[in-house]
Amino acid sequence: MSRSRAVGLDRRDEFLLKMYEAFWSNITRAEDAAWKILATYTGLFAGLALAFAVVGPLGFATLVILFSFLAIAISLNANLWFVRNIGLIANLEKEFLREEDYGVLVPASWRKGKVQFFSLKRFEAWWVFVPVYLAVAVVTIVVLWSQLSCVQALAVTLIFMICMFLTVAYGWSLKLRHDDLVRGAPGIP
Repeated sequence: MSRSRAVGLDRRDEFLLKMYEAFWSNITRAEDAAWKILATYTGLFAGLALAFAVVGPLGFATLVILFSFLAIAISLNANLWFVRNIGLIANLEKEFLREEDYGVLVPASWRKGKVQFFSLKRFEAWWVFVPVYLAVAVVTIVVLWSQLSCVQALAVTLIFMICMFLTVAYGWSLKLRHDDLVRGAPGIP
C-alpha cells in the first residue's frame, strides 16, 4: 500500500497534489526566466559595447532596441505564467484547506485577493525589468542620437516605434489570456 493510501488520499487528491507541485515548479521557472534574460541582456550589452567599432551607432542602437523589447516580451510572458499559477494554486488550496487554515497556514488575504495580470500591490521582478529594459533602449537612442545621420535617426525611431507597438500588442494579448483564464476558472480569487 502506498504512503498516500495509508494517510487517506484518493487518486483525485494525489492528482491535485501533483498539480500543486507542478504549479509551484512553473512559478520557479517563470522567476528563473526573468533572471536568465537579465543575464543574457547584460552580456549582450557588454558584447555590443566591445564591438561598437564594428557595429557602429546604428547597429548598436538597433540591436539594443530589438533585444530590449524582446526582454520586455519575455518578462511579460513570465509574469503571465506567474499569475496564472498563483491563481491555480489558490484554487487547489481551496480544495484542501479549511476555513480556519486561512490566517494561520496562509494569509487570510490570499483567499479573497484578486490575481491580476498587473498589480501595484504585488510588485514582481518583471515589473521592475520592463521599465529598465525600456529605459536602456531610450537612453541608448538619446546617447547615440548625435552620431546618427538623419536617415539613421529616422530608421532607429521607426524600429523603436514598431517594437513598442508590437510589445504593447503582445502585452495586451497576454492580459486578455489572463482575463480568459480568470473567467474560465471562476474559483480563482
